[in-house]
Amino acid sequence: MDFTGTKLTTLDIILLIAYALVCIGIGLWSSKNQNKDDYLIAGRKMSLWAFMASVVASYIGGAAIVAYTAYVYDFGVSAIAVFAGTSAGFLVFIPYALKLREIAAEREFYTLSDWFYYQYDNKVGLLSAIILFVVYFGMLLNQFIAGSSILANISGWSYETALMISSLVIIIYLFAGGFRSVVKTDIFQYIVLFVLFLLLGFVLLTEKRAMAADLLDLSRMSISMTIAFIAFGVFIIFQSAEYWQRVYAAKNTRVVKKGLIGSAILTVITGLAVTLIGLAAHRNVPGIMAKDAFAEGLTLLIPDAFIGAGLVLIFAAIMSSADTIIFVLASSLAKDYSAHFRKQGQSKQRLMGQTRLFIIVLSLLGFVFAWSFRDIVAVIVFITGLGFTIIPAAIASFHMKIDTRSAFASFGSGIAYILVLILTDNMIPEASVASIVVSTIVLILSQSGLLLKRKFVDEKPKSL
Repeated sequence: MDFTGTKLTTLDIILLIAYALVCIGIGLWSSKNQNKDDYLIAGRKMSLWAFMASVVASYIGGAAIVAYTAYVYDFGVSAIAVFAGTSAGFLVFIPYALKLREIAAEREFYTLSDWFYYQYDNKVGLLSAIILFVVYFGMLLNQFIAGSSILANISGWSYETALMISSLVIIIYLFAGGFRSVVKTDIFQYIVLFVLFLLLGFVLLTEKRAMAADLLDLSRMSISMTIAFIAFGVFIIFQSAEYWQRVYAAKNTRVVKKGLIGSAILTVITGLAVTLIGLAAHRNVPGIMAKDAFAEGLTLLIPDAFIGAGLVLIFAAIMSSADTIIFVLASSLAKDYSAHFRKQGQSKQRLMGQTRLFIIVLSLLGFVFAWSFRDIVAVIVFITGLGFTIIPAAIASFHMKIDTRSAFASFGSGIAYILVLILTDNMIPEASVASIVVSTIVLILSQSGLLLKRKFVDEKPKSL
């Protein structure tokens, strides 16, 4: 179905306005009677339900709904391994998260790079912050591109008009409510998604069972692509700053453990629905742009009467994920750069003020870049490879004492590898995720070399 020139119905417009007003209202409500920790990290008292809804909603956002659907459109049923891998990744992350929560509460961590500053030194912490900034800015572009593409499709507006509207809504409620509004809009987002996926499941079980069975024919899975997507899903948790922030914000370790288990289950359920939509477009609508696969696939799976309302709700869900990315970036700029390199201590009042300033700046930058760059799949392949460079040093730091020089070399080798892929025009998913292998090898070799050198020096006879 071609959406070009389609006009929103009265019901669609009401839903869209209602969503924008609810998000702005949540932001203003969250700002009432909140202290500085409420704004920066939700007061470190996030409940179990809020934890699960926020984790899954931040994952099943623009990247999953539009970008992962684009992956499914380009690579077929193999892409379902992303969701299986991510679900497993949440479970693998539990022991690390429990230790992280304990240390973070004592040290008052706010960002993922706080862990690198704590475990290593300023040089390693800063490099991790730079890597994560590039990664999350790429994720922000994907959110803006995804939401604006959906809104442009359903309204007949230009992509640029849709981008301006969605950006403005995000800036208003995020500026007002901070991390508390991130959590509350995430809960709202997942409720929206859950309702839509219930509708999709009902249609597939009653009217289109044959199509669903055909789409999920796993015999067509590519072994190499499946392995690459599983690796992506498992390891992405360890470089995803938003999940680390939610661990910091959790009320206690019980919330962390049960929340990650619940998130694993919900990820599989919602991932299956997203995959079916992408496969429907992959099999039945060849030749379209990959970023339009979700809209096209949805038209094949649900009745026409629900298309407009469904796409408006999906747009709402996508854009409410962008707030998570903006807040991660803004808090990182305020904490990982400014606070760590000031000669005097950084007060929470100043930290909150700088975070608010960076929210506006980053929203505007995301708007500008999304205006001209619109290739979702290319962005994800790049930021995945770059982000994976920090994972070996992150995981190893929980198990042993890693020399700061080894961690820095590990980061640097991963960055160099990604640059080589770009220069040789080999930036594909299988090659991109291999950056974790390069970083791991360099980390092991560097650490082993330093240990041998230290042992040699210690055993060298003293001269008389």
